[in-house]
Amino acid sequence: MGKGFRYAAIVLAVMSLLLSGCAKFRQIRPVSAAVESIMPSGLRSAVVTIGVEIDNPAAQLTLSDIEGQLARSGKVLGRVALDPFILKAKTLEKYHLRATVTLDQNASLLDLMALTREGALDECLVDIYFKASLKGGISKKMALEQLPLRSLMKL
Repeated sequence: MGKGFRYAAIVLAVMSLLLSGCAKFRQIRPVSAAVESIMPSGLRSAVVTIGVEIDNPAAQLTLSDIEGQLARSGKVLGRVALDPFILKAKTLEKYHLRATVTLDQNASLLDLMALTREGALDECLVDIYFKASLKGGISKKMALEQLPLRSLMKL
């Protein structure tokens, strides 16, 4: 009974340390975002530079394989791919992110123009996929799906 109790106590202690450490990662939040430049690269794509201010109270984190898509009423309008970047530990920092935005084959410029209509953004959902890696090499693929575009526009 003594060894089993010690084993359970050690497992609980390790779990509580892991869970309390992860709590800081849940506090990472974007503070502001703005488009800094747009450079067309063909008829259906553009390279966009975005300035994003991020508050990271946690450890250093590398974000890579960042991809997303925008859909309106179930129809994919476009896709985005961001270059990888490193979130510095325990900082409030502004990052200049480079993204390639591509209009989907089934979407037209008229579909994009319709987004300017009142309430159209409320019908748009965003899916974001990325890989987060800690400085020590531990990584995890993550997905944020069906996010309302309106919530991202409030930054």
